Amino acid sequence: MKFVLPLFLVSISLSSCNKEVTKIEGSSSSVALNPTLSYTDMLEEFDEALLYQTVEEPNAEGALGRNKTAYFHVRFQLNMSKLTDLAVVRQQAAALSAFVRTLEFSFNRQEEDGGFELHPPTALLGNPDIPEASSADLASGVAFFAYSLGLSLTTLTQSDWYLSASQTAPQRSRVNTFDTEIALTLQYLKRHRNVLKQADQNAPNRLLFNAIAFYSLGSYLDDTEAKELGIEFVELALELVDPIGGYFIEGGGWDSSYNGVALKLGFEIFSMLPTSEIKDTLGQHLISATKWQRSRVLPTGAIATTGNTRVFPGGEAFLGNEKTVDVEKSIRAFMYFAILTHDDSYRNLAYRILDYYQ
Repeated sequence: MKFVLPLFLVSISLSSCNKEVTKIEGSSSSVALNPTLSYTDMLEEFDEALLYQTVEEPNAEGALGRNKTAYFHVRFQLNMSKLTDLAVVRQQAAALSAFVRTLEFSFNRQEEDGGFELHPPTALLGNPDIPEASSADLASGVAFFAYSLGLSLTTLTQSDWYLSASQTAPQRSRVNTFDTEIALTLQYLKRHRNVLKQADQNAPNRLLFNAIAFYSLGSYLDDTEAKELGIEFVELALELVDPIGGYFIEGGGWDSSYNGVALKLGFEIFSMLPTSEIKDTLGQHLISATKWQRSRVLPTGAIATTGNTRVFPGGEAFLGNEKTVDVEKSIRAFMYFAILTHDDSYRNLAYRILDYYQ
């Protein structure tokens, strides 16, 4: 895979990825995650090569991913949070304006019940290998969107620059006009909570997407019930941790791609939770799963897929395309871990993976 940077934002060299930092030695039994850092605190420690990784420029309408050719579903707006990451850390008004366009594009397709229109491409209709979207598929798609939306709103509300700079006033005012639509999205998810629990019961990565969707939007809207639902989804995900290997169980075994996804999401919800027993428990499981994920990285920086249950040559497909390792999620997970533990050997590992796949 290649990481492509949007030209409208910046042109940089990724040669800086080759740098090494000093490894901090320490006993594995004494590893602990810093419980005080917010999501935005972690972002502030990203250098350019990692911050700009996979940032996508929306088109003039605000479409991202598969929606650029023609609107498909709101789930494909998933990369909107990369724009707010960039906007806040680099104080880039252009990135913030691009994010606002993605909101406008998305909510223009919202339906009265809080869900979103679905318009599959003609090529997918009638394909016997691609079943028609179920109610669970639609709910999950909204949860993916709500995850990215909630993460973006978390980033913005933790930023003094966004909240107070005169430069951001127009975009801030525009974002605030969507509060009704954001609340409607959360109500949709609440009504589909049991559908999501049932459909995603064996997929910890999806449970954590759901957790962040509920918890972050609940925080933004001051909705205690939604935050409690977010914690319920965290607890469900933690039931799917292998007690020996420490990895998140996917498809009845391990998967180096999906474990990386679950780790990234786990660190993000960890940064949102207040001090609590569930935060402590989550932190311990994240430490174990990160160590397992490290064991899947080859000396070259490639992420091994041998023994995976879902992502491997000849493995699962999505909408007709075979899945490949979600490299970006593992890179972010290792960076989060390095920041939360001050163990820079994991930062080196993130650079090594980025060097291999760029």
